[in-house]
Amino acid sequence: MFGLLQRNRRGTGATQQGFTLIEVLVAVFILTIGLLGTAGLTTGIIRGNHYSKNITSATAAAQSQLESVKSSGYVNAVAANFPTDTVSMGGMTFNRATTITSDSPAANMKTISVVVTWTESNNTTRSVTLQTILAE
Repeated sequence: MFGLLQRNRRGTGATQQGFTLIEVLVAVFILTIGLLGTAGLTTGIIRGNHYSKNITSATAAAQSQLESVKSSGYVNAVAANFPTDTVSMGGMTFNRATTITSDSPAANMKTISVVVTWTESNNTTRSVTLQTILAE
């Protein structure tokens, strides 16, 4: 399809080589389709990287809170000692809430649950929840 066009010039025996207009238009069309696909793929990758960064930051914030509760000990592990707060990481603000349930799942055990929420740039609310059990 992309062959060279050869023409004789008024019988002089000289040849002229080049692409026809149709061949050039088809090549430009195929190139455009390829570039549009690449642009869409790049946009998706950027969006995925941003989402992954937020998930990682939220998980780190939740893990930090779990470690704080565990290091305070069984007796001091009460919800009043760990109020809801906000954490800023990587240009994003996360809301962190800690719930501590006594005698769950059994006596002398507490279930600690940390929920970290944030709002994406497209107004979608996301969350990460981590749980652990603390025994006396």
